[in-house]
Amino acid sequence: MRGTRQGRCGAAGLLLGVLLAAGCASGEGADGGGDSTRAGSSVPTTPAPTTPAATTSAPTTPAAARPLVHVTVTGGIAGVRNDLLVRDDGTYTTSTKTGPKGSGRMTPAELAELRRALEKADFARLPGEATGSPVADGFTYRITYAGHTVTTDETTRLPALRDVFAALPED
Repeated sequence: MRGTRQGRCGAAGLLLGVLLAAGCASGEGADGGGDSTRAGSSVPTTPAPTTPAATTSAPTTPAAARPLVHVTVTGGIAGVRNDLLVRDDGTYTTSTKTGPKGSGRMTPAELAELRRALEKADFARLPGEATGSPVADGFTYRITYAGHTVTTDETTRLPALRDVFAALPED
C-alpha cells in the first residue's frame, strides 16, 4: 500500500509542478490577467517595484521582432514535425516535435535574398493547398508569409516556392 500512496503523491506533485509552470509561463499573475491593463479598464496597473537582485537575475531583451515567415515540415517515416520561424530582423528559431532545436541570425545578404524570394513567390496568388495524391511517408510543407498560408508536398512542390526553400536557413 505504501508504494501506491507514494506513486499517487509523486504523480500529484508532478501534475502540480506542471500546472504551476504553465501558469508562470503564460505570464498570468494572481489576478488572472496576463497584460498590463485590467479587463474593462484602460488604466494600466502599476508594476511592483523590483529589487536590484531581481533586476540582475533576468537579462533584459530588446522588443521581439515580428515573424517574417514560418515553415512547418511534417511527415516521413518517423513522423517528424520541424518548425522554422524567421523574424523580420533575420533571427530564426528551429524546433522539432520534441522541443526547441536551435537558433541563429541570417546575414543581411541572406535576409535580403529571402525577402526577394518571398516577394517573387507572390503568396497572395498561390493556392492555399497544392498537394497531390498522398504518398506513404511523404513530407508536407506549410509556409506562412504576409498573412497567406500555402500547404504543399514533395509531389506537388510549387515551382514559385523553389527560391524560397533555397533561401531559408539550414539549421
